[in-house]
Amino acid sequence: MIVKFMRRGSGHGRGPVQYLLGKDYKREGASLLRGDPDLTRDLIDASNFSKRYTSGVLSFAEEDIPDHLKSELMDDFERTILAGLEHDQYKILWVEHKDKNRLELNFVIVNEEL
Repeated sequence: MIVKFMRRGSGHGRGPVQYLLGKDYKREGASLLRGDPDLTRDLIDASNFSKRYTSGVLSFAEEDIPDHLKSELMDDFERTILAGLEHDQYKILWVEHKDKNRLELNFVIVNEEL
């Protein structure tokens, strides 16, 4: 597994959400795993911070792994990267991509404590 954080984060919420899910949320090879894309977009747009969101990917050589392992990995990642925050204090969007012959678990985190 490779973890990569993107350099972006200062734009509007439409950009990362549409990249992950497609313009009409129908991107081929993409599946929403967790989170609310519309709420994520709206929270990013409402932010006054210069760095409004953090995005990245957990990338795997495997084309797929069992759903329970995906869930465990997302839970562990959230506990690590958002240590000290309860689940209702942050907003994270998880989208799976399988269009590159490998599994990617993409995330967008709103950079504001709720």
